[in-house]
Amino acid sequence: MKKIKKAISHFFYKTLIIIVRFLLKITWGYKVEGKENIPSRSFILVANHVSILDPIVIGAAFDKRLFYLAKKELFKSKIFNPFLRWLGAIDVDRKDFKYETWKKINKLIKENEIIVIFPEGTRNDHPEMGLLELKDGAASLALTHGLPILPVGIKGTEKIWRRKKFFPQVKGRIKIRIGKIIEIPKVRRPSKEDIKEVNEKIKANLMELLK
Repeated sequence: MKKIKKAISHFFYKTLIIIVRFLLKITWGYKVEGKENIPSRSFILVANHVSILDPIVIGAAFDKRLFYLAKKELFKSKIFNPFLRWLGAIDVDRKDFKYETWKKINKLIKENEIIVIFPEGTRNDHPEMGLLELKDGAASLALTHGLPILPVGIKGTEKIWRRKKFFPQVKGRIKIRIGKIIEIPKVRRPSKEDIKEVNEKIKANLMELLK
């Protein structure tokens, strides 16, 4: 029964992605570069975060379902909670990272799934000033499991759907640039220096993609 439910869910997800891609393309000239850089193995996807549209435009760029680590506040709505979970979002308490969350993440890694993290931790309202200070989550997770990191740059969504705006603007262009994979060594207990070094690599790669 679980296999049947999973197959049905997968079918509807794939159908939704095709529809979303079409709508993004005809509305905002949606364009994706660097798909040849996507590895077939499990990895952590990191991207800049400037709009509520970002998870949607990233998801549309990949044929495989993505799993997003998202702050728990987004799950308070009874309407959006089931939709977010169906899309693959996992609620994270940034002040108290619970064991249950680690279990979900470890299960995804064992199943060779793709985990998406916005290392800035929140939407950047002033991307013209550069990236916000990166949080430790993505670097720490990659080091602990020896997972490679795939950097993705998002351009255009910050002008289309700004914070506190109820509806997106029709004018604008969206461009996704997928960078080359960053190999990360497995470190059982990453030090602050280890995490800092990985974050510097993430930041440098994202900044290059956003040029």
